[in-house]
Amino acid sequence: MRGDDGAPVTVLGDATPRSLTRAVVDRVRPLRFDLMPEPVRRTAVHCVLDVVGVAVVGSTTPPATLVRAEMFDERSSGPAGVVGDPRRLPAAAAALVNGTAAHALDFDDVSAAMGGHPSTVVLPAALAAAERHGLDGPEMLAAFVAGVETACLVGRLMGPEHYARGFHTTATVGAVGAAATAAHAAALDEDGWCRALGIAATRAAGLKSMFGTMTKPLHAGFAAETGVRAASLAARGFTAHRDVLGAEQGFREVLGGTGVLPPEGAFDILDVLFKRHASCFLTHSSVEGLLRLREQGLRADEVEAVRLRVPPGHLRVCAIPDPTTPLEAKFSLRHTAALALVTGDLSERSFTAESPADPRLAAVRERVDIVARADDSPATEVRVRRRHGPELVAEVDVSVPDPATPSELDRREVVLRRKLLGLVEPHVGADRTARMLTAIEGLPTARTLDDLRAAVAV
Repeated sequence: MRGDDGAPVTVLGDATPRSLTRAVVDRVRPLRFDLMPEPVRRTAVHCVLDVVGVAVVGSTTPPATLVRAEMFDERSSGPAGVVGDPRRLPAAAAALVNGTAAHALDFDDVSAAMGGHPSTVVLPAALAAAERHGLDGPEMLAAFVAGVETACLVGRLMGPEHYARGFHTTATVGAVGAAATAAHAAALDEDGWCRALGIAATRAAGLKSMFGTMTKPLHAGFAAETGVRAASLAARGFTAHRDVLGAEQGFREVLGGTGVLPPEGAFDILDVLFKRHASCFLTHSSVEGLLRLREQGLRADEVEAVRLRVPPGHLRVCAIPDPTTPLEAKFSLRHTAALALVTGDLSERSFTAESPADPRLAAVRERVDIVARADDSPATEVRVRRRHGPELVAEVDVSVPDPATPSELDRREVVLRRKLLGLVEPHVGADRTARMLTAIEGLPTARTLDDLRAAVAV
């Protein structure tokens, strides 16, 4: 079945024929910050709180500094602020730089619905597009939520097969989410939205084989840049297939999508998960299990052997056996397990250049065995055989979202404030960190983004 523009259409539950891309656009394009439920508004600010902190520190890492140098060599100035630098860049270039910085530590939030990291792509695109179009805080946050929701809807359409094939969903699905946030910021009409998503989708790319290298954070930067560029071209009248998600040989079909759109009504942003440790999220269940045993008195010197029974997909993401760099260490179940047992600390300061070769960690790492679960459980089972005493067992699944109750939102805000302070204050001092927090928490009523831009240009 085809619509008036010749694009394939899908018949939704209300029997109204619409293209799959328009079905997504119709859900997110009308979003306004003041009309969102309070848990959604608070969660949006929490996402900003989380990703700004990791981006500020991430801006000092080699991937971010190299990309920033490249962009300033090519471009002189523009309307958009850059994290870690007082200069400005054109919007798409700023999104590239800031997206790379936001993902450089691999400490940013994750979404099961999207199958990747939403805020690290969508927020850089939202900030760059908002500054380009002169949006205020609520308008920027509305664009941000629209981008996250789009990324999650497209992630659901793709399903797990896309990621299992080797695509880095943050890079692919993230580019479409970034285009949505930029389209929202530019106030494009429905047709413009569909064309922007089409432009972004045809440019979206990213391979999981890049995990453990500088190119993984570059994926987030590329996706943010692609989204901003796609919306800008669409605003100029650039054409694209209007149903890139549902078309024959379109994004979903070609890249292995097997999912469907969920019923309307729920906000996927409420299920975003925030990292406690500065490593791949798929290492967190193992780490948490070992930390629980450590809190019960387990010592690294009494460990004879550790067996991690993990979901099979983990073995294709974070199973680097003997890492040699900090980035590789973040994607090593064995190394993060050793850190949990030896130091109990998996903050960013633990992933140093010396860490992989540390003899204490290397010795424990050699005692860690990883096997795939034979069932469908998303949990990790940790079994520790000690030199003396009974075997210890823990089973943990960190992928379950916290309920969006007022008390839980309050608790999470405290945790995220502490995370930002711990990351940023050692780099920029207490006064500037306090200004950063004030600027972020004031976004729901901010008339401009000037305070936030000034605070992060460190």
